[in-house]
Amino acid sequence: MSRLTKFFAAIIAWVFPMTANAEDTYFTATGQEDGKPLIFRSLKAVPAGVHEADLPNRVIILWRYQSDLNGMPGADANSAQTALEDALMPMDVNESGRQILVVTGNNRKEWHWYVKDFDTWIAQLNQRLATSPVYPIEISHTYEPLWTSYKDFLVKVNGL
Repeated sequence: MSRLTKFFAAIIAWVFPMTANAEDTYFTATGQEDGKPLIFRSLKAVPAGVHEADLPNRVIILWRYQSDLNGMPGADANSAQTALEDALMPMDVNESGRQILVVTGNNRKEWHWYVKDFDTWIAQLNQRLATSPVYPIEISHTYEPLWTSYKDFLVKVNGL
C-alpha cells in the first residue's frame, strides 16, 4: 500500500473552504498516520481553465524534519517551509503547473503539483531557489495525465 493510499485510509473529513483567489477554492482536512496527526490543504476541484492532460506530470516535493510536537513541524521548520512555499507560489499558474495538495505531519511536509513539463518546471524551481537557503527537500515525479492520485484523494475526503 503506497504512503498516499495510507493517507487516504486515515482521513477524517474535517473540511472548511478557504479561497486564495476568485477561481480557486481550498479546503483543509485532518487525518492520522502511524498514530500522528496529518493536516491536508487541497484545491477543492481541478482549477478552472485547467485540462489535466496539459499538466500531466505529478511532482512531489518532500521535506523531512525531526519534531517533538507529535510529528508536526516546530517553529523554525515551519518558518522555513513557509519561505519555500512562498518562493514556489509564483510558479502556481495554469499554463505551467499547479500546486494541488499540501500534506503536513508525521515528520514531513509534502507539496503535490501537476506540471506541464518536468524539466522546464525544475529549471524554474532551481532559478527561484538560487538565492534561497539550501532546503532539505527531495523531489520526485511521475507521469499522471489523469490526475488519478489527486482525484482519489478528493473521493476519500468526500467519503464517496
